[in-house]
Amino acid sequence: MHVPSRILYGGRKGTPAALIAATVAATMLFASTPFLIVPLSQRYGISEGSAGSVSVVQVGAFAVVNFVLPRLLRPSGKLLRLSAFTLVVSNVLSIFAGNFALLLLVRLVAGAAGGTMTWLAWSNAMVHKKSMPAIASTGPMSLLIAAPLISIIAESGAGAVYAALAVATVPAAVLIAPVGGRKRSKGVISGSRSNRILLGSLFALTFFGSALYINQTIVAREIHGLSSLASSLAFSANAAGAIIGARLSTRHIYPGWMLASIAPAALMTVLGPPWMFYVGMAWWGFAFWMGIPGVLQMLVDRSLEPSERAGDGQGMMALGRTGGPALGGMFVDAGALVALSITSAIGLAAVGFGIVGVKEGRERLPPSDPRTLDQRD
Repeated sequence: MHVPSRILYGGRKGTPAALIAATVAATMLFASTPFLIVPLSQRYGISEGSAGSVSVVQVGAFAVVNFVLPRLLRPSGKLLRLSAFTLVVSNVLSIFAGNFALLLLVRLVAGAAGGTMTWLAWSNAMVHKKSMPAIASTGPMSLLIAAPLISIIAESGAGAVYAALAVATVPAAVLIAPVGGRKRSKGVISGSRSNRILLGSLFALTFFGSALYINQTIVAREIHGLSSLASSLAFSANAAGAIIGARLSTRHIYPGWMLASIAPAALMTVLGPPWMFYVGMAWWGFAFWMGIPGVLQMLVDRSLEPSERAGDGQGMMALGRTGGPALGGMFVDAGALVALSITSAIGLAAVGFGIVGVKEGRERLPPSDPRTLDQRD
């Protein structure tokens, strides 16, 4: 469950094992949500659309810490272990939450802990670029292995899933990572218009994407007649495509076109026959991870220092994942899965073409770069 081969691989590449373990734990935290919707609905007697609000709370807290902590705290290994320990405790408490309101409060804390771990992992990768492929591919590798396991565990209820998540987080809480850095200084952020467009695009990408993605187990059941285990294989296919995309992303210079191609893939998962559900999910993972590292690199290239936008990029994607499930929940409760897929596809296509426009426009370099002396925002 902790993909030890991935941890060892990351170590050989110079990525601290604790950061790999933290990325595994954070990935599983959010990857489990699609498989928890039905168990939580049954456990608390609420609609499936309402059960998706767990994702809204978790990712909302994730977003807040990615915006706030880089401005308040210096990255450190101690902070990593503290956040991992907090996540372990939150997962354990979730097993015993007696009502849905209490569960939401506990998952709020869990989302904040996961967001802290993700900020530390990606800020390290932004500075030590050899770590980027390992950190980027760890999440998809974790999902590839964990998706079918979580789907099986979910048959025993939400408590069993949260117990598994607690166990999965233990390595991150005990391993030591030489994480370092400095608190972001006031007034350092680049005012580049293209950076603002890119950050907005990251928000919209995850907003429209998560609205459909988090409900794919419902799509599999209601439209394709697939079991929970069968649908989990589509998430594994998504992760397998993501692994390939993450490993090849450094060779690809057109991230916008790759992200735009998610739109037809999203439509395929709903409008096509069952085999297209699997193809669409696989391409979705591949195109997403082929494009995201390139967009993050565009942010870095347009910033005053390499790590300044790491938290903002993750935060904007998290904000998108906060609102997306709320939008998707409304469509689900209305029984409008086809309309949801069309809405998501239109939004995803617009995001991709917007990034293409930034990429093909006049290059915007940090004001500190000598080549920017004649540039004006």
